Amino acid sequence: MRKSGRSRIAIRAAAGALAVLCAAGCSVSAGSKAVSREEVAKQAKAGLSKEVGREPDAVTCEHDLKAEVGETVRCTLTADGKKQGMTVTAKSVDGDNVKMDFKVDDAPGTGGSGAKAVDKAEVARQGKAALAAQVGQEPDTFTCPEDLPARVNAEVRCQLGADGAQYGVTATATSVVDGQVKMNFKVDDTPSG
Repeated sequence: MRKSGRSRIAIRAAAGALAVLCAAGCSVSAGSKAVSREEVAKQAKAGLSKEVGREPDAVTCEHDLKAEVGETVRCTLTADGKKQGMTVTAKSVDGDNVKMDFKVDDAPGTGGSGAKAVDKAEVARQGKAALAAQVGQEPDTFTCPEDLPARVNAEVRCQLGADGAQYGVTATATSVVDGQVKMNFKVDDTPSG
């Protein structure tokens, strides 16, 4: 009946509250300078369960979460057979304890015209991956101060850190198809002051 639809809506609606809940209370030990992807998934499931009274069917994460403030990992949650993306961000690190923020993506096609912007953490994640693929090494840090509007030629300035130097990066939306945004990343030729 409508039960599965209500569950999906409840999980989506919990995203904002979940960020507050986990920023205040989800912390795990990161003895090896990273939280394992299995532990990140476990914490996400527990946080969603507390918030909406129902645990998602599954949560999987792409890789471990580095124990550094601002680091992110992309995860996928499954509820009632539907998959939804989620970005997990390390909000604070105190010794071996890492507090995480979980942000569930807006579900596609659930309220109108689709995505209006790509979350800044997702822009940073894709930028980091793209640069790692181009140069064979992941930058030390990659952060973006704002979301990237989901329209062709929209830009946002980001910052990457590599080998002790900071560089500006321009992230540009090159195509937008069915809410999916493809991006290009251009690193400045010289380090920023």
